[in-house]
Amino acid sequence: MKKNIFFLLNFFSYAYCLADELNLEDEEIKNALSQNVYEPNYFSLFLGLFLVVGLIYLTGFLYQKLSKVRINTENDFINKPQVLATTSLGQGKNIHVIKINDDYILVGATQNNISFLKDLDKNYIIEQLRKVDENS
Repeated sequence: MKKNIFFLLNFFSYAYCLADELNLEDEEIKNALSQNVYEPNYFSLFLGLFLVVGLIYLTGFLYQKLSKVRINTENDFINKPQVLATTSLGQGKNIHVIKINDDYILVGATQNNISFLKDLDKNYIIEQLRKVDENS
């Protein structure tokens, strides 16, 4: 730590001595040395701004298009339950007819659990669904 402080003190004293030796009298040279090297103009600022905003919009557009692309496989439809009918028995208590593949199941659901009630006959369910469609 002491070596770093010593180095910095020597560096600044050397720079001060060098500036004193140069004894710059010319105001134009002093201004040139004190002036910032890079001062961006408005064109480069707006060009950079439009480039960043354009890249943001392009990324959003590509994300939106690519998120719609989905490969549908048979595995998406296998074992995917479908709720065919629901009957409410009270607050938070329901009975559901669920189709999983070609099996029809009657389940009871409360807020805390789901209980298996009965396997239903496929022909009976199809017949009941036709009656509902005819009545409505």
